[in-house]
Amino acid sequence: MADKNISEKDYKRAVALLGREPRTPFIIKTRCANGSPQTLVANPVFFEDNLWKPFPSFIWLVCPRLKTLAADLEQHGMVRFYSQKLNDDADFREEFLKGQREIAEYRFQMAQEMYEGELPEHISDILKNTTVAGSRDFRGVKCLHAHLAHYLAFGNNPIGEDVFKKIGPCTVEDNCGCDLEGEN
Repeated sequence: MADKNISEKDYKRAVALLGREPRTPFIIKTRCANGSPQTLVANPVFFEDNLWKPFPSFIWLVCPRLKTLAADLEQHGMVRFYSQKLNDDADFREEFLKGQREIAEYRFQMAQEMYEGELPEHISDILKNTTVAGSRDFRGVKCLHAHLAHYLAFGNNPIGEDVFKKIGPCTVEDNCGCDLEGEN
């Protein structure tokens, strides 16, 4: 399910990079230097089995290069490093929490625009009180991919920003997924 403004070609690229058919519509928020989808923003609520369900981790990193390099950082203990930094550095923590509050409010507003009437309390609670990675623990770092995607798509995530500084931007020469199905 894609936003009606996404071309069929971009939709196929995004789904191939995501690795599955999404359960909720999405837009391509950012692109790599070669034009390949980099981050997707999905609807934060969806209707399934006659129920509205929350979808708090609604920003997806789909660039294969960035996903691989973020996973490498996770393997080298950077999740623990950032969790400790949130505990030890008050300025870093406040900047991080401010960004998480802002993205939670944005996510909640998106959901309210989609849902007719008032959102059920359990959905509002999840969308308002979880991080971009879907965690209720605002001092724990669950997934560097989610923080990097948040930074690339919306800014204001110091963990994502630092990860991006360590990884560096994609270049036109990087294989960021544009050559799917023989395309260049």
